[in-house]
Amino acid sequence: MKKNLLLFALLLLSAGAMLGQEVPTVTTNEVTEFTQTSATGGGNVTDDGGATVTERGICWSTSQNPTISGSHAQASQGGTGNFTANMTGLTANTTYYVCAYAINSQGTAYGSEVNFTTTAPYTITATANPSNGGTISGAGSYNHGEQCTLTASANTGYTFTNWTEDGSEVST
Repeated sequence: MKKNLLLFALLLLSAGAMLGQEVPTVTTNEVTEFTQTSATGGGNVTDDGGATVTERGICWSTSQNPTISGSHAQASQGGTGNFTANMTGLTANTTYYVCAYAINSQGTAYGSEVNFTTTAPYTITATANPSNGGTISGAGSYNHGEQCTLTASANTGYTFTNWTEDGSEVST
């Protein structure tokens, strides 16, 4: 009886291979939308391997060769075709390695690895020259793509002339 059960188990394990089923084929897209703490990545499941793709998404790490045992985000649904997923909780000015993944009954497949670096905050320092000539508001740290408005208010007896950066006029 034990020999029959073992033989039956071996037949079941090899049934997927006998049916021509394999792990899916997936590619990783470049990460093009990212900020200091989040990013959107994705991929394309080009072949389901002969079995239904039940999950697809992206995995990422600050080390090369990320897997789904670490940080990962599942796309909204399985299947084939293009997909995106969001990475959150990232650290500013840090390089991340990303792979798309797809899972079917035969296992997990990974696309090639891509990398990107999250943005660093921009620091804007503004001073009046001479220092008693007025006040400036709006300086500080800003995220990539965030609007910044600087306002200069001249003290009595002074007039605002222009904005300069490293000695060059940039606005009047």
